[in-house]
Amino acid sequence: MAKSSAPLPALVAAAQDLEEELRRCEEAAAEAAKIRLNSEKHLARAAKSLKTAAEHREAMGAKVNALLAAITAARGRADEAAARMEARAGEIRVRMERLQGFQARSGEIAAAVRELTAFAKEAKGPKEILERLGPVEERVAASQQEARQEDFEDVAHDLANLRELLASMRRKLEGR
Repeated sequence: MAKSSAPLPALVAAAQDLEEELRRCEEAAAEAAKIRLNSEKHLARAAKSLKTAAEHREAMGAKVNALLAAITAARGRADEAAARMEARAGEIRVRMERLQGFQARSGEIAAAVRELTAFAKEAKGPKEILERLGPVEERVAASQQEARQEDFEDVAHDLANLRELLASMRRKLEGR
């Protein structure tokens, strides 16, 4: 597997540094433990290994502090991410409420168009239908404009379809 050229995250690097120092300490302690203590030379080697283990143990204190600092920084990053998530969730909630409002009004307008279509089948003349058609067209146009201003293109598209249906009805009624 190819190595990534990106630097390690601070948390990972600090944990690896601590692990490496701990491994060196354990190796030096193990080396000291396996040396037979039966000659001056062996005693000196065992003492040297213990001294090396102690040095690594001391160095671990700084590595532990570095890891704790990295953990604290990671916690701060996680808190910041949570705050951003919470803010975005609030934005989504507000937008969802707005969208549902638009969808409800769009549904009411669609019902008004259906009522108008049903009325048109029973009306005595085009004048009666045209009188009712105007206010419905105005509602559709106003809602479509508002949906576009709020950047709800799917609702605006649905309203555009209703608007085209009403325009077609108007053309037929006016004999065009």
